[in-house]
Formats: sequence, C-alpha cells, structure tokens
Amino acid sequence: MRTILFLIVAMTSFTTFSQTKPNDWENSEVFGINKEAPHCTAIPFATVEQTKKADWELSPFYKSLNGNWKFHWVPKPADRPVDFYKTDYDVSSWDEIPVPGNLQMYGYGIPIYVNVKYPFVVVDPPHIPHDNNPVGSYRTTFTVPNDWNRNEVFIHFGGVRSAFYLWVNGQKVGYSQGSMTPAEFNITKYLKKGENTLAVEVYRWSDGSYMEDQDMWRLSGIYRDVYLFATPKVHIRDFFVKTDLDDEYKDAQLTIDVDLINYSSKKEKDLVVEAMVLDDKGNEVVSLKRHELVIPDSSDVGFSIGTLVKDPAKWTAETPNLYHLILTLKNKKGDVIEVEETKFGFKEVEIRDAQFLVNGKHVYLKGTNRHEMHPRYGQHIPHETMVKDIE
Repeated sequence: MRTILFLIVAMTSFTTFSQTKPNDWENSEVFGINKEAPHCTAIPFATVEQTKKADWELSPFYKSLNGNWKFHWVPKPADRPVDFYKTDYDVSSWDEIPVPGNLQMYGYGIPIYVNVKYPFVVVDPPHIPHDNNPVGSYRTTFTVPNDWNRNEVFIHFGGVRSAFYLWVNGQKVGYSQGSMTPAEFNITKYLKKGENTLAVEVYRWSDGSYMEDQDMWRLSGIYRDVYLFATPKVHIRDFFVKTDLDDEYKDAQLTIDVDLINYSSKKEKDLVVEAMVLDDKGNEVVSLKRHELVIPDSSDVGFSIGTLVKDPAKWTAETPNLYHLILTLKNKKGDVIEVEETKFGFKEVEIRDAQFLVNGKHVYLKGTNRHEMHPRYGQHIPHETMVKDIE
C-alpha cells in the first residue's frame, strides 16, 4: 500500500513539474517568438536616385524611433510593473532614458566587468537567479506616416541585452534574445491610425547570458538603434552578392542571389528585377535583368542572376575599392515598386597550405581587440566616435 501511494505521489509531482512552463528567458529551446528571419541589412527606397546616396534618412520608408523613452527599473522580475504595456497604464511619473543607451550608464544598476567568471553568483544553466535579474520597462509613442497604409510595417531593434518582450498598442507582439544581433518584428496588424503605444520589457540576464561569458563589460538595455521601415506587399526581402575571381585573380563571376516575398493574398506575376552595378565614380559597370517572375500568394521565391565582369578593381585592405549595387523591383508596366542597395568589393578569400590568402596573396592579420565601448554611452557608439576611432 505504501509503495502504491509513493508511486501516486511521485507521478503527481512529476506531472505537476513537467507541466510547469519555464520562463522564455530560462528556456534553452526558445530564442525568439514571432521574430522575422534574419536577412541582409537594407532599407527600401522609392527611386534609384535616392539609393545612390546610400542614406537611409532619405528613404520615405524609414522612421527612427531613437530618443527619450519613459522608463522604470526594478532589481528583479517579481517587482516589475506587470501591466505597464496596457495603453491605459499611467507612466507619466516615470523617468526618461535615452534610446539607444545602456541602463547602467544612466544610474540603473551597476556596470560589471569580469573575464571568465559569470556575473551572477548562482550558476545553474539555463536558470537565472530570480532575485538578481534586473528588468527595465520602456514606453514610448509613435505615429506611422499616412502613405504607409498599404505597406507592411516592421520594427527593427539593432541590439538589446539580454532578452526582451515587445507590445504594440497593448497587444503582445513577440520575444527575442541574442543580444548582439538585430531583432525584427512585423507589426502591421497591431497598428492603428494616429498615435501608437510601444512597450518593451528588457531582462538583464537570460539563459543566453551563459553563452556571453567573455572578457568585456556586462551592460544591458536597448543599446543600438530602433527604427521602423515599410515595404511594399511584394518586397526584396534578402539578397547576397558573391564575387568569384578566376585562377589568375583577374576577371570575376558576379552572382546575386535574391529572395522576393509576397505578403498579399493574391498571386503576383510579370515582375521584373533589375541589377545595376556602379563604380566609385557613379559609372555603370554591369546591368542585369530577371523578367516575368511569378510569386504565389503569401510565399517567397528565390533566384540568382549573374555575369562575368572583366578585370574589376579588386578589394584589399590597402586598396578598399567598392562598387555600388542597386536592385530595382518593377511591375509588368515598368513602374518601380521599390529599390535597395549595398556596397561590395570584388575579392577572393581562401585558406591554402595553412595560409590565409586575399586575392591569391598571403596576408598577416594585425590589429587590436576593439570592443564597442564608449566612456559615456556604454555600448552605444555615436557615428562620429566610430569615424574618430578609424582616423
């Protein structure tokens, strides 16, 4: 009888334990919820002329959300304002904090510098001490440009340490961890006309913190740019430029992999993608087209276009020659749907006979270990500081 009772209690305890859902930030199987798949860094433009300056601020499809946000800080998750994301939650008495920026640089918690040790005392992966995991709650508002009403709208977080949840207009959008890589969410269905409310809940530590144990400052918060961008219903979601030099490292096979996505509920056909490559003087070097593309509803299509380029100027550290790729998506009438761009160089990187080669020549890698660190702003580095460091 005692054995039977023991088994019943043990099974009940096991069932209760197994049904207890771990926190996302302590679940090694969860890295994101409702996040967009990674892709190259690019912003849509409306015209080819806009792309030639390669300045996102000139795009009508880009809107920065950087600035002062309302902010509240607590030392552990149990103390956080659970309902702060609701639109009727009053945050008028909260402090303000610059975004981007690290919390510790503005007096919320302390910066921690360690090498091989973990920054928290209790080490029990994937668990995080619940009495030592500060949470920052952010709130701000924004409006969406009127001419974006037929577009898909995304929000981009360049970097958030270590994990965060996102709400728009009181609706939960998703979750992300992976603090040194961008996180993007499609927020189209959560938006409304006029003012929108944005709420972000940031946890200093997550199970990912066990993988971030490097010799560096441990800081947290929204420390890189936050912005919105809009895309048409048919969109160049991703592209990859490849350059393969011949055996003499003279001529190059240029290949451009393109991924088109259709967010609409109808099939799109007779699309055209044009690729134009300009040299550093703005002269056209290459012109390619892919005609009559068809994309089923709510799906994506990948394809490649390419050509042989005769003796392009090569990229090396000493001669950093760059070319400018401009991709244009058009409909069957020839009207421009969107334009995207990037800079790239013709080069061949190999490892042969235990040597590292660039364009067939062995090189020595020399330099310094440069961390993203600013004495005032932490891991948010202003553009002018980056330029000064290089100079």
